[in-house]
Amino acid sequence: MSFRINTNIASLQSREYLRTTTEQQGKAIGRVTSGLRILSSGDDAAGLSIANSFRSDQAVLQQGIRNANDGLSTLQTIDGGINNISKLLDRARTLATQSASGTFTGSREVLNSEFSSVINEIDRQAQSIGLNTGGEFARSLSVFVGGGKSSNGINAIQNGASRVDLSNSTVDAKSLGLKGSQAQGVPSIDIGTGSANTSVAAIINDPANLSSQSAAGFTDFYFRGPGFGGADRVKVSVNLSGVTNVDNLVVAINSAIETAGQVVSPAATAFANANLRASVITSPDGKRSLAFSSANSAFQVAAGDQTANALLGNVTSASNPTGTTLANSVTGGGSTAATGTAFGASGAGTVTVRFQGAGLASPVDIALTVTAGTTIDQALASLSTAVGASAGLQSAGIRTDTTTPGAALVFSSSRGERFEVQVSGDLNNQLGLGSFRSSGGATGSFDYASITGSAGTFAAAAQTLEFSLGGGPTISLAVTPTAASIAGATQGLNAAIAGNASLAAAGLVATNDGTNITISSGSGTRFRVATVGAANVFGFNAVGATGVADAAEVQAGNTNVNQFISGGTQQTALIPFTAIRSGGDDQTLTLTAAENGDPEQSLAIVLRNDAVRNAGTVDEAISAINTALNQSNNATLQKVFAVKAKTSAGGPEGIQFVSTLNSFKVAVGTNAGGTGLGLQGTVVASAATGTGATASIATQESAQAAVSALAEAVVSLGQAQAVVGRGQNQFNFAVNLAASQLTNLAAAESRIRDADLAEEAANLTKAQILLQAGVSALAQANSAPEQVLSLLRQ
Repeated sequence: MSFRINTNIASLQSREYLRTTTEQQGKAIGRVTSGLRILSSGDDAAGLSIANSFRSDQAVLQQGIRNANDGLSTLQTIDGGINNISKLLDRARTLATQSASGTFTGSREVLNSEFSSVINEIDRQAQSIGLNTGGEFARSLSVFVGGGKSSNGINAIQNGASRVDLSNSTVDAKSLGLKGSQAQGVPSIDIGTGSANTSVAAIINDPANLSSQSAAGFTDFYFRGPGFGGADRVKVSVNLSGVTNVDNLVVAINSAIETAGQVVSPAATAFANANLRASVITSPDGKRSLAFSSANSAFQVAAGDQTANALLGNVTSASNPTGTTLANSVTGGGSTAATGTAFGASGAGTVTVRFQGAGLASPVDIALTVTAGTTIDQALASLSTAVGASAGLQSAGIRTDTTTPGAALVFSSSRGERFEVQVSGDLNNQLGLGSFRSSGGATGSFDYASITGSAGTFAAAAQTLEFSLGGGPTISLAVTPTAASIAGATQGLNAAIAGNASLAAAGLVATNDGTNITISSGSGTRFRVATVGAANVFGFNAVGATGVADAAEVQAGNTNVNQFISGGTQQTALIPFTAIRSGGDDQTLTLTAAENGDPEQSLAIVLRNDAVRNAGTVDEAISAINTALNQSNNATLQKVFAVKAKTSAGGPEGIQFVSTLNSFKVAVGTNAGGTGLGLQGTVVASAATGTGATASIATQESAQAAVSALAEAVVSLGQAQAVVGRGQNQFNFAVNLAASQLTNLAAAESRIRDADLAEEAANLTKAQILLQAGVSALAQANSAPEQVLSLLRQ
């Protein structure tokens, strides 16, 4: 056994144990007094991190529950407003039912005055609760509650939000079908029984009107709107059997509208969803006119024959029931060959006659196969038969009027829309429409981006070539080779092309392979070429062909205005249109719109005429625009559509954009040729145009219509209220889930962060005992060296 004075090991050990005990006592006291197990990150770093995460989630859920309760309160306020609007509808139905009775002897004007005030009050209250069209809450409402998790491509923020979509649950008069867009016939023309000259009976029995009908006893109206615009227009064929006055005319039209909407096609479905109805409007002076209205869609209505045109008020005079003519004709620029004339060897092949315009979304080609022995008489008969058998041309109302050998061809449109007739492959101009060649000489495609000649003489003699770019007018080009060789012919042709601004802009260039000359377009412009005269200097004339200078077709009898765009809608001004001919003249239109306070939606649409042809005519451009809008899968942009219109009889056709949105705008891009839509480089904004339809009970007939409309309004209101009720339940469920999550998160955090007081009390008692024992042991350890003194005393 050894004894030391300098180092007291027992004392050092006692002090270390005493320090540890003191720390344990301090922690135990801190945990007992704070109630927390984790007093610092050193106590449990991982546990503290998890607990803090739980605490943060609780803060989110607490605010989320408040958010959901606020949303619930908003929906309850809306629900109460809808209940009140329901009572207003009850009152409106009472007034309408009273006025609809044939035995009512009081003043319908008094009833109508109160009825109008009820309708206006519906609008005011709908605005007050934010569920009017474009209202504060007429959109998808997203309430962030929290507690969401990421899964299957949905992030935690999206999963943590509860949504209710009220964008289709507006309850103003327009949304309930009591107001809407409306297209009214000419109000100054009375088609009621008050006018013997222009009454319905007089109109439907007028000989000129009867002769214009495509099917005897039926008159046609054409409707265009979102999803059924351009070439997808919907034809409503009205059976006039039994129609004697304007009232049963409206019944017949509405029956035909219902039938048209039952056809299985996307356009018919969109038409049915537009809920179009025919009605009669009585002016203050008692004149009655036909009108069409829709509660939820903008539209255009056009007459398809003179009968329909007269019913819309477009008559030759106020004393004549004959509708203004819709006929529009195209006459060939030259006469056809004399009877018995054969096409000959140089003319044998395929002659293609192209029709474009008249509402056609794309050109319709009629291919005539002719041999050397085919006579002009046979070719004209084949042409007439083919036109009559073409579903596309018949749908557009195009027919052949004159197919007499020796006379100019005459084609007409029964609906008066502008159209063009062009030819390719008729190298001897037997049809009088020009001698442009097809891509393969006597056979081949109608037009081309590159063509190679054959059997050229390449003589040093001037010759005139004609070009048509993208179906445009003829460009005559006098060409003189620089030398009597293929190189000289090529050089002369390129010099002439470079001297013509249109051909140069289209990127046309001539090359040769040592044997033949090829003309091609660097911009992809499709063109046609013809040779004037019998010579074949450059190789673009068939041997023996007698190409003649092309004479422009003649447009005659351009239609009067026969279409009406619904009022109470947003419309742009009429934007002029010029066909895009060059492949390098692409034009971009950017349509921008917003609805119900949502972010702006934009769509860029490119108009062009090259490998993709969609702007060779105004009809092609309209079809391209409407197709792009329909395929955008954007509910806001799909409410906009383009229509063909004109401001005056004989005026140029242009494009208007129409919608029921509160506003939209079209940015018109520029191109080098200045073709396509006019107003290039500007933004064309829409403006509120015309007045819409409002339910009325001023007459027995209008009151009966109002009764039906109000019955549908009650259903619509119920559907809107059901969405609001569903939203309330949804928010309640969201609150319940959030409260449950909050409780469980609090419990989970408590298990990590909070102290077990029973355990900590025991630890504190243990620490106190150890501390007392440690202090006593330390005292004894410190006194141990004194024992050495007993050795020194000896």
